[in-house]
Amino acid sequence: MNTTTMTKPENDCLIPDNLTQLSMGPNWLKEIRKTAKESYNNSPLPPRGLALWKYTDPADFVINYDNISQHVETKNHVDILKLEQNHLEQGQLSALVTDNSGLEINISTSDLIKKSGVIISSLSNAFDGYESVVKKHLTKSVNHETGKFEALNTALWNDGIFIYIPDNTSVEQPIHLIRASEKTGSTCFPRLLIVTGKNSEVTIIDEYVGGSKSSGNLSQTNSVVEIFCGCDSKCRYVPLQHQTAESNVYLTHRAKIEQNSNMLTIPLIFGGNVSKHNFGIYMIGQGAKSNIYGMLFGTEYQHFDNHTLHSHKVGNTNSDIDFKVVLRDKALSAYTGLIRIDKQAPMCEAYQVNRNLMLNRGTRAETIPELEILNEEVMCSHGATIGPIDPEMIYYLSCRGIDKKQATKMIVSGFVSTTLKEIPEDLKDRIMDIVDNQLEGL
Repeated sequence: MNTTTMTKPENDCLIPDNLTQLSMGPNWLKEIRKTAKESYNNSPLPPRGLALWKYTDPADFVINYDNISQHVETKNHVDILKLEQNHLEQGQLSALVTDNSGLEINISTSDLIKKSGVIISSLSNAFDGYESVVKKHLTKSVNHETGKFEALNTALWNDGIFIYIPDNTSVEQPIHLIRASEKTGSTCFPRLLIVTGKNSEVTIIDEYVGGSKSSGNLSQTNSVVEIFCGCDSKCRYVPLQHQTAESNVYLTHRAKIEQNSNMLTIPLIFGGNVSKHNFGIYMIGQGAKSNIYGMLFGTEYQHFDNHTLHSHKVGNTNSDIDFKVVLRDKALSAYTGLIRIDKQAPMCEAYQVNRNLMLNRGTRAETIPELEILNEEVMCSHGATIGPIDPEMIYYLSCRGIDKKQATKMIVSGFVSTTLKEIPEDLKDRIMDIVDNQLEGL
């Protein structure tokens, strides 16, 4: 019989007591940080035998505390900042927020946002005017009990972003966040808290950029996103990860959506060396609906590990997942998707599919769709596909004078088209440019 042993972390992996982050914030937050530090230090690394760690080594996300970012560098992201600033000035965005490793957070907003009552703030500033809202929600869905690396973020995040949409408020244009990682060998801990009131609506673009450019000297990003959607609200969350190929990225996202609320999550994943993303939505009110339409494109030796969770806590809720993966060179993708329907949650509908397109030999895709259904009054299905482009499709296009490279681009574009149509307008051109760049050299 095979057994899995769990080892305590080495002493040099423990969070030391002298880090300044542990003493940041009001007293209630300091206690949360202290508990998270103790949990991290006392818990072993997740065993590789667990389903969620079968394909990825947790040691890839252990950090060096001497390299926690202590300075801000913005010059590496000037082009993106200028482009999105232009989008703000042209009315395509409601607000633009830059977060440089939690050390410097800058916020630019449109005049409409300023008059609407919408709050966009650093978390440190939110403690002054909105502490009751922050205290009610911060760390309530992601904390030391969520996992070892979630405990690490909970203990050591420096500063984060707080977004609050009041009742009966619709934010027509997206709020765009640019989270810039420092470069060679650095570590940062982004934190984001979004709270939407009753009958409100908002789109958040959460873009991760930067990272190390030095081979063998990786940067680390450990990010946590918490979203709370009030009754009858609509929230569209679009995380875009295109950090450098010398970056390790760990992201945990949790959303709790109430009665008749609608959550749309569109993960766009292109960057990183080793990336592990966890997207979880809890439907806690009847009539709640969640859709996840993901797109991942891996090249060279990139390693991706994605997990989605749809948890139906009450009846008459609906969820759908369509997670698409395109791989070339020696890239690897592992996907695990869990649909969980509680015993007290009848009359639910849940669907899940993971499609993997392999552009050459040498790529690898693993897919594990899971169902955990505790009552019989449900409609559920799940599935997965893994395979190369159909040669007949290439032949069909070549007979019409289209060369193989262009034919491949057309087929890949068609493969991801259902996801692309959901992307906010100010992002579409950039996403298509990224896809085109990934296809160069085929």
